Amino acid sequence: MDHSILDGTSATTFARPRSPRPLRHTQVRTCMTRPAVAVTPDTGFAAVVTALTASGRGILPVVRPDGTVAGVIAASDVLAAYAATQAGRSTDVGILAHDLMTAPAVTVADSTGIGEAVALVSERGLHHLPVVDRDGRLVGLLTLHDLLDALREHDEAIRTLALTLALTPGSGVAPGSLHVHCERGRVTLTGRTRTRGDAASLCLQVARIEGLAGVTDRLTWDVDNDTDAADGRADP
Repeated sequence: MDHSILDGTSATTFARPRSPRPLRHTQVRTCMTRPAVAVTPDTGFAAVVTALTASGRGILPVVRPDGTVAGVIAASDVLAAYAATQAGRSTDVGILAHDLMTAPAVTVADSTGIGEAVALVSERGLHHLPVVDRDGRLVGLLTLHDLLDALREHDEAIRTLALTLALTPGSGVAPGSLHVHCERGRVTLTGRTRTRGDAASLCLQVARIEGLAGVTDRLTWDVDNDTDAADGRADP
């Protein structure tokens, strides 16, 4: 049975472990791949192929001598050039990185929040983002896997904190009944507490976790000690 117990109930104060940083405050520099393999605009075709293969990524940043990003070369750009050569429409002789690259490149600052980076790749349909410092110099590469790992780690940090709160001595939770799940920042609490007040206190404690998207309460309790119960106004 699901109960709604977040309103009108005072919470017991538990010792709180440190909250995970909200995604909007977690910067991409913490999860980007570094160093990023890159080439210069005058790099030849064969060297571009070698660098792209060695990087193990689907994109190769092209940087100027000062380290700023001039453009990006995707594996599909290289394959298209190769296909054109095979068809006799072009030759790979004299083809340089600046002939293959897409410019200007879409980049992201290393100080950008994870949430903003997720929105950017979603809106643009990108799979990789060169990461630059405040001067526009290449410092890393951000991939979808990097972002997914960051989201997974954030959910796990929230879940761990919620679990710690639930297992704090005096919380009233029956440990064997407890299940804590976190997905996209939303925690689902399932289990049994000693009293309804214990369940309410736990939900309120979890709801205060910084960066939390929400709480789904699926707790039950052995004793309904809500003050309204004595007046006959307890939830059915």
